[in-house]
Amino acid sequence: MSNNADFLDSAAELAATIDPHLTSPNPRVGCVIVRNGKIIAEGVHEKFGGAHAEANTFRMLQDSNPRNLGFESNLEVYITLEPCDHFEGKKTPSCTDLLLRQKPKKIVVGALDPQFQGKNLERLQKAGINVEFQKNKKCEELNSFFEKYITQKLPYVTFKMAQSLDGKVVRDQDSYPQGYESKYISNEFSRQKVHEMRAQYSAVLTTTKTILADDPLLNCRINPPSLAKRELEGDLNPPDSHKRESFPLFPFGFAQGRQRGRKTSDPQIIVLGKKEDIPPSAKIFSIPHRKIHWFDSRDLREIFSQCAEKGIDSILTECGPTLAGELLTQQLVDQMDLFVAPEIFGRGMASFSRSIDLSDFSLNRQEHLEGDVWLRFLRKK
Repeated sequence: MSNNADFLDSAAELAATIDPHLTSPNPRVGCVIVRNGKIIAEGVHEKFGGAHAEANTFRMLQDSNPRNLGFESNLEVYITLEPCDHFEGKKTPSCTDLLLRQKPKKIVVGALDPQFQGKNLERLQKAGINVEFQKNKKCEELNSFFEKYITQKLPYVTFKMAQSLDGKVVRDQDSYPQGYESKYISNEFSRQKVHEMRAQYSAVLTTTKTILADDPLLNCRINPPSLAKRELEGDLNPPDSHKRESFPLFPFGFAQGRQRGRKTSDPQIIVLGKKEDIPPSAKIFSIPHRKIHWFDSRDLREIFSQCAEKGIDSILTECGPTLAGELLTQQLVDQMDLFVAPEIFGRGMASFSRSIDLSDFSLNRQEHLEGDVWLRFLRKK
């Protein structure tokens, strides 16, 4: 690695290995310290209320070299997000103050914090430190949730759906092929991607209707056997020799790599409907200590506002065409992830229960998943 983008990418990949449920509603942040073109210390923000990435990185540097703390003027610090400063209710010391004390030769930041909008970079510059803001895609994608949560006081909402080529989400029972037993539209590689997505979101949104129809567990189950097999064969391993052994949980598709059996926590559940309508035997009740929030209301914007007050900064949908249509019509969706299977259903339930205008969205990525096609659309800014 030899340039700013490489070191910022490395810091972002490091931050992406952290379970976002532990840091939410704080952002995930990574930091690396470089001397003579080599990383000599790295750190992340590991949990809400805990030390920030910058503090953990300088602590690692000190622990590795207690006699000569390494705070020489030739140090370069690369951070995924603008360093924080004091504000009311803050639980940890100012990272800007920390950097002012250490006075590194250079500080490079990959994304601005919406709470400070570059003010802390100006403060560091005025102290005589060489500060560069280098807009970095990985750093920005790492905390899309945080940006909306801070600026709009609402969670980031991703609508997810699997459908056939002709836009159906349920096959008509009479049109099932002989011997057809699978209840899934998408294949196991698409479903693996969905579990990886669940590991990133604070909560999953569903309805009592969906629970009664499908009895979903709505947890994170990472690495089915087929993916593990491909991993062992090297198909999923990046060729870059400098990559670390532990890779991100594909936070927004910017990294590919091994999971190494990494455990993740499960998202909270948001249910539209009455709890008493769901039998106690339902699978969503089977995970101890998982928070389930019930809303007997159809005011989606108000529900999302209440979710934000509970610290929920991101929501992934697990719902049918009716709620999907409501979310899109009310312009409450920030991102759409469609998993399209190579099948024609003909008859069956359509993906959307009404005509939807999607002109506010643009295609962000497209990927083939062993037959299925994964399409990601982002709302235009």
